[in-house]
Amino acid sequence: MHDEKNIERAEIVTVGTEMLLGDLVDTNTVWISQRLAALGVGIYRHTTVGDNSERIVAALREAASRSDLVVTTGGLGPTSDDLTNACLSTLTGREMVEYQEAREHVDTMFERFGRTPTANNYKQALFPEGTQLIPNPVGTAMGALVEWEGTLFATLPGVPTEMKSMFDATLEPLIRARSEGSIVSKTLHFAGIGESALVEKVQEFLDATDPTVAPLAGQGRVRLRITTRAATEREAQEKIAPVEKEVIARLGDYYFGEDDETLEGAVGRLLQERGATLTLAESCTGGLLAKRLTDMPGSSAYFGEGFVTYSNESKEHLLGVPHAMIVDHGAVSEPVARGMAEGARRVSGADYGLSVTGIAGPDGGTEEKPVGLVFVGISDSEATFAEKLDLTAWARSRDSIRERSANRAFDLMRLRLEEN
Repeated sequence: MHDEKNIERAEIVTVGTEMLLGDLVDTNTVWISQRLAALGVGIYRHTTVGDNSERIVAALREAASRSDLVVTTGGLGPTSDDLTNACLSTLTGREMVEYQEAREHVDTMFERFGRTPTANNYKQALFPEGTQLIPNPVGTAMGALVEWEGTLFATLPGVPTEMKSMFDATLEPLIRARSEGSIVSKTLHFAGIGESALVEKVQEFLDATDPTVAPLAGQGRVRLRITTRAATEREAQEKIAPVEKEVIARLGDYYFGEDDETLEGAVGRLLQERGATLTLAESCTGGLLAKRLTDMPGSSAYFGEGFVTYSNESKEHLLGVPHAMIVDHGAVSEPVARGMAEGARRVSGADYGLSVTGIAGPDGGTEEKPVGLVFVGISDSEATFAEKLDLTAWARSRDSIRERSANRAFDLMRLRLEEN
């Protein structure tokens, strides 16, 4: 490609009226932003624009005025409201031409799908003259790489599986090739500590310029992303290592993994290392913990069953929680959380029982037991205990209470496993 320059700043333009109307949630921008940040590219702005040629061209022009790279998603389909590449043609003043490779790709994909393309499907073979095509191994819409006045445009489909595979195969290597030296990032994960408390302990690292350290918080977890640039990847890793070591030394008990690690992943790894098994007893989380555990391949090695005991009766009949205990203390209480964890372990024969009971709202709370009151119980051969969680600050969000409850439950389980 011509007039190539280093890529340091990027913007993302999402195309589609369905996102402006709220009919579709844009998850692509989050994913692309995370990948660009990990590559050391600064994200300047996110823009969502409807299926209108004039507004799309204006959005592309404005993004190009600030950025080295503009990534678009959506608008690459065969219908009349798929306008992205045509608008890129208008912006750059380059004629739309048919690319034989793209036409053959449409034929190949339709043959694979057992269908016959119609005339409008070949619209996906039209691109601005001078385009470098981005292969799409999953769908019919290839993407475009177009350089214009110092800005590189990359058009990607809106379908997440297609977009991700194309970004990984083509765009990421291109960004790395157009960066000075190697950009390396490492993300450290922490739980059981709030963002402000964590920041206070590592503030000088956040103030540093190389490596840069950025906090990212959400749902009871905090991430610290350490990023640097060096002549080689090895040199970059050597610059990151002492910062990583000192951060973990200060935040040791809260640290549970790096990069793609999750709390449930850490629990699973520790269970496997110990040859131990876990059973769940869930009330307000409604199976969320079980879902997250079984999302991981190989979880059957340590997770055999879980109980969703939403009603008081099910807590009694399935887990053996005494009726009198529920009457005296209520289903959302420390004794019942302990009883649920103990009962799950006893009934299943697992080494550990983990329970969650609480009031996720938005209704059902009282002055004594408000929405956001949650108890987590853990039982093993040595002890049974429970922790009270105060999540009342998130009383308006049922999903947030459930996610935070699950995260804290997994973190407590992690800590218990590390003790044993």
